[in-house]
Amino acid sequence: MSQETDEIKAKSDIIELIGGYIKLIPAGANHRALCPFHNEKTPSMMISQSKQIWKCFGCGEGGDIFDFVMKIENVEFPEALKILAGKAGVTLKHSSQTQEKKDTRLYDVCDLVSRYWHQVYLSSSQAESVRKYLADRGLSPEIIEDFRIGYSIDSWDDSSKFLTKKKFNDQLIFLAGMTVKKDKGFGFYDRFRGRIMFPIIDLSGRVVGFGGRTMKSDDTAKYINSPQTPIYNKSVVLYGLYQAKEAIKENDLCILVEGYMDVIPSHQAGVKNVVAISGTALTIGQIKILKRYTSNIALALDMDSAGRQAAERSIEIALGQEMNVRMIDLPSGKDPGECIANNPDQWRQAIGAGRPIMKYYFERVQEKHDINNPEDKKVIAKYLLEKIHLLGSPVEQDYWLKELSNKLSVSETVLRELIAKIINKQDVKYSRENTTITKVDSQVSHYKDDYDKEKVLFSRLLAALYNYPENLGKLIDTLRLEYLHNSFIFALYKELILFYTKNTDLISKIDVDKSKESSSDSDFDLLDLLKSWFDRKELVAEIDFLNQSYLLGQNDFGDLTSREIRSEIDDIVRTLKENYLTSTINNLKTELEQAEKSGDNKLVEKIYSQLNDLILQKN
Repeated sequence: MSQETDEIKAKSDIIELIGGYIKLIPAGANHRALCPFHNEKTPSMMISQSKQIWKCFGCGEGGDIFDFVMKIENVEFPEALKILAGKAGVTLKHSSQTQEKKDTRLYDVCDLVSRYWHQVYLSSSQAESVRKYLADRGLSPEIIEDFRIGYSIDSWDDSSKFLTKKKFNDQLIFLAGMTVKKDKGFGFYDRFRGRIMFPIIDLSGRVVGFGGRTMKSDDTAKYINSPQTPIYNKSVVLYGLYQAKEAIKENDLCILVEGYMDVIPSHQAGVKNVVAISGTALTIGQIKILKRYTSNIALALDMDSAGRQAAERSIEIALGQEMNVRMIDLPSGKDPGECIANNPDQWRQAIGAGRPIMKYYFERVQEKHDINNPEDKKVIAKYLLEKIHLLGSPVEQDYWLKELSNKLSVSETVLRELIAKIINKQDVKYSRENTTITKVDSQVSHYKDDYDKEKVLFSRLLAALYNYPENLGKLIDTLRLEYLHNSFIFALYKELILFYTKNTDLISKIDVDKSKESSSDSDFDLLDLLKSWFDRKELVAEIDFLNQSYLLGQNDFGDLTSREIRSEIDDIVRTLKENYLTSTINNLKTELEQAEKSGDNKLVEKIYSQLNDLILQKN
């Protein structure tokens, strides 16, 4: 085995490998990058080409090419070995059948059937109409080859018969998403029949799923897609990203479109930094992957009702992750595919003319309402404040609040009061959606120890805040309600969020005082303000908890610097999040075992999906 790893290392370049996943910045003889394994704004990851090693001085992760692939692909060493061997052109002679994972077999199913469908497209008489259709859409043989477009014959079992002949069993074919269980009786039938097939490829170049476009005019579903599978996590995969990632890095921009037939013509026209969200909203997981390559996205989505809804949700998520968002207006055609067919130059010009999202919102609402009309003014203010509050950066929020104040001739104070009300409503809605968390005490007895630990941890959070209250905003931004199982702490923290929302300006003033090194003379007392807030609501137990936390702070945190306090808060929030993820993952694993024993494949798929999402977060 060591001989094979040495050969792979000798034939691999760490800069080329890591550069295929994230954007690298030359730094003398080395390279720097934003670490993909923790959130940061300043590059703290260093990569040495001469030594073929990498190290993040922010989170402490580091190692060689194998360590990087294991970490970023979330795989064990045998799978990392296969990935790197494939990239380096090394044939593995010593990998045994017993080491081969089920996931590897699923990749084999998807890869083989994609090649089969592509061959059917190229040579079968049954695909003649498909070849004509794609030619009429202007797709060249080269671009069809690049994206491995294929055709699934209109048969109930053609694809599954092909895979069975290649020694894959029915259960494996089903788990790969290629078949559907029959409603009556036993057995399976092909999921994709009589459809143009678009393979969905992950960042390592492996086929993980498919999208299929019908060729029947009477088919109710124009497109169907692979279900969630052990190797296809829809929340972290974007169509075309494998082909687009280098262009995204070069242009420092990712263009998001609706579907496959928007991505492929754009690549053919030379605009290759384009990926598709396939009719759904972006997820945080997809945003985090995109941030490896750029912090800038531009949306060019269909503006029918479904497209508009997906666009709005995608914008909300992207802004919350502090992405820079632009909107692209198409000069012709209902989607980028049609625009490119009409005139590829118009597509390029539209991209260049894309507007920042907040400017787009300001212009759109003013087109429909009179800024001088008092009633319209209220509508404009409400609409734009709801957009401004989505911005993840307080600096951006402040800028656009000032812009809105100038546009409407309304004081910033009034606007800040209005946006505080919007945030309050969001918090109330969020807590209602998560009311099941507050009932966990009586439902799950084995969480009792975690409840006590949670009280101790939250008490330390408050203790740290009393000494440096300017960190309250950071805590609110990073500690989510769902991380808390203890109903008492859950309710207390919810009140803390409401307190902060009402007193944002006052908390912000502390930052100014600190910068002037006059905090010791400040009249601001967080404990007194919190006790007054809780006293008005007659929350006696909470006030006792506040007092105890204050004494803890005097004892444990009195001599700590501001930086040490921030580190303490980070550690506690990280611990609470990890406890939440660990307990949830363990519960799901138990449910998965029961589902597998009962043979409930639909439930197995659902739990696999949930586990994938949570494990990705934990990693």
